[in-house]
Amino acid sequence: MSRQTDLTAEALRRGASPGRGYALARTISQILHPIMLSLMSVFIVGLLGVEPPRVGLLWALLCAFIQIVPGAIFFTIRLKQGAYTDDDVSVRSQRNELYLFGFITLAVGLLILWLLGAPAPILALVASATLLGLLAWVINLYWKISVHASTMGSTATLAALYSKPLGLALWLCALALGWARVRTRNHTLLQVAAGLTLAAACVVGTFMAFGLL
Repeated sequence: MSRQTDLTAEALRRGASPGRGYALARTISQILHPIMLSLMSVFIVGLLGVEPPRVGLLWALLCAFIQIVPGAIFFTIRLKQGAYTDDDVSVRSQRNELYLFGFITLAVGLLILWLLGAPAPILALVASATLLGLLAWVINLYWKISVHASTMGSTATLAALYSKPLGLALWLCALALGWARVRTRNHTLLQVAAGLTLAAACVVGTFMAFGLL
């Protein structure tokens, strides 16, 4: 009962209609969280894009450790410190430090992976994430683009490069997530569409630049 009360209060605070639809949208947003999607991305590329798969798995684990774990820790600490109004970081200005930390982490991680001789698909993955992070950060200075949607778009596009069925399934998930972000009033339809489009363009463009497409 208290969770339902909390969700109702949250929905009203956001200007959204409370109810089962809102609760479902929140659940979808939590399941398809950017951190979980980022982890999914590195393992998709590691297992499907690198031969043999066991080697790809090791690169994926290293990539997750040096690039995703630090950001997750930073976000958790800052959230507990009260730096963000909520776990969606709904206030646009509060997102800038996350973008900065993420960009630095990705750029340093890309350099480390390159020096270690990481396979081209792993480097392309990280390079596309770095480019996406930089562009989204610049956009965020003026307009709120959906991080959930951009991460989902990146993951779905990466999956489609290696497995059409998996790619299709994840793009269907992208549609569900897009509905969820609009339903909870975290974003407008345009902000969600922009996130998906920018992510897909960054992935395809970067993989083409690396000669992988």
